[in-house]
This record gives sequence, C-alpha cells and structure tokens, in this order.
Amino acid sequence: MANQIYDNHGVRFEFPETWELEETDHGDVATVAVSVPDGLGFAVITTDVTCPDPAMASEEALEALKEEYPDLDASPVLEAINGQATTGYDIEFFALDMTNSASVRCFRTPRRTVLLFGQWSDAGSDQTPDQIRQIFLSMEETESAGDDQDPSMDED
Repeated sequence: MANQIYDNHGVRFEFPETWELEETDHGDVATVAVSVPDGLGFAVITTDVTCPDPAMASEEALEALKEEYPDLDASPVLEAINGQATTGYDIEFFALDMTNSASVRCFRTPRRTVLLFGQWSDAGSDQTPDQIRQIFLSMEETESAGDDQDPSMDED
C-alpha cells in the first residue's frame, strides 16, 4: 500500500494513502490528525513552538484520557524514534463495548515539542496498530516552522 507524506509545521511523516488528513493551526500550536476512513483508528501529531516539557505534555494527554476513561491502564514508556528520545505511555481502556488502545510519545527539540498520540479499537482492522506505529517511526523534525508553507503531500 502506498503512503502519503506530510511535510509542514516543522515535521515530516508518512501515513497510509487511504487515511484522511485534517490540520488545525492555533499560532504556536499546530495539530495534524490522520484517521482510518472507518473511524476506528487515528493518529494526532501536535507541534508546539513554546517547547513545553515532554514529560508534562505526555502526562497531560494521559490525564485527559483518564477524565473520560477513569479505569484505563497505562504503562510509562521511554523510546527512541528517529534519534529522538521520547517519553510517553502505552494505554488500554474499555469503551463502547470495545477494547481500545492508545500510544502517547513526546519529544522536544530546540525548535518545538512534538506530541504523538495514536488510538485504535480492537473492532477495527488488524493493520491499524502497525500503521500507527509506522507513522510514529517515520516522524522527523524538519528545519522549517511551516508558518508560510502550504502542506505538501506527495505519494511515496
């Protein structure tokens, strides 16, 4: 299956060509969401040029999920992604009679903090967790801030 390439807001990553993309830009914070057409899996990448602490950003993402799903299980994770030391969580929770999983990873560079959040349901495709993992692993910081660029999406 071919991939598309997202390259804007100081990050570059690959995602499946059949997935839908949505961007929002709120000044210092930009968010890119890519989702499975059936809605049972997605990844959200947030960049913040104010460079908040990655551990705090990961914790805030976890706390937001805990507000919605107080009985979730979370395990802390430290992992390298493309040479970046990330902090985050692997999460499991039950919702809408389905088992759901999520991954949070976050890193900071001198230019920005990047938060990666992926979520999928066991009712979705067996490929979705691996596709989200590949999005995370393809993540690269780029030189540009993306403030005056149009999103570039090319087929790989």
